Amino acid sequence: MGMLKRWRERIDKRGADHRLADGDATLPERFAFSAAIPAGSFGSLCRVDLQLLREPQQDGERMHLRAHFQTNFASVLRPALLQAAGAMADEPSASRAIEPAGRAARIAHAGLQKVLATRLVQRVAAPLLTHDFNTWMEIQASTEPLDDGAHSLVPQQERLAAMGIQPARGIGPQAENWSSQTPNGYAQLSLLQVDKSHLPPELAKHFGKQPFQLAAAIVNTVERK
Repeated sequence: MGMLKRWRERIDKRGADHRLADGDATLPERFAFSAAIPAGSFGSLCRVDLQLLREPQQDGERMHLRAHFQTNFASVLRPALLQAAGAMADEPSASRAIEPAGRAARIAHAGLQKVLATRLVQRVAAPLLTHDFNTWMEIQASTEPLDDGAHSLVPQQERLAAMGIQPARGIGPQAENWSSQTPNGYAQLSLLQVDKSHLPPELAKHFGKQPFQLAAAIVNTVERK
């Protein structure tokens, strides 16, 4: 609960710091948020980074969101668990016999070892503890009248073209996926393009006569360590 409270206070503070000055709706609005679950000297077990930019335009506004979700099971969690297990094994038996906290920890550790020793848990946990997982998300949305619709908002188009990826153009929402093996794992790219005409009627009504376009790119990687 303490960690969640600190995160909420950080969000509230940063939101207040980045509100539009004096209510001027012509200024861009920026918001950034970072949070991590530490694992001592090994680094962060999990980390989240968010960046949001809203830019008022002459005929509407544009929103740009970037997010990175990182989970370090192999590079952080595995060595942390090995160190913890070694520390428990090296603890003098006399202190374990005297201190109630030590006995409770020893009992909990023994129970954990039994759970981890089961075949089912080993099958599930073993692949996780040898890989790090990352997700990058980039979303752009606009209520401007754009000649190329959602296609003009597709993020990182130059980098996609360099990789031989050409996002589709056409009628209807475009959802595409690419995947490939990497030297140490696996990577997947998903692209989504949505225009106002693709939205449910009730949702489209909220934009009135304004147009709406959205494009999103999501990259997932699994890297063996």
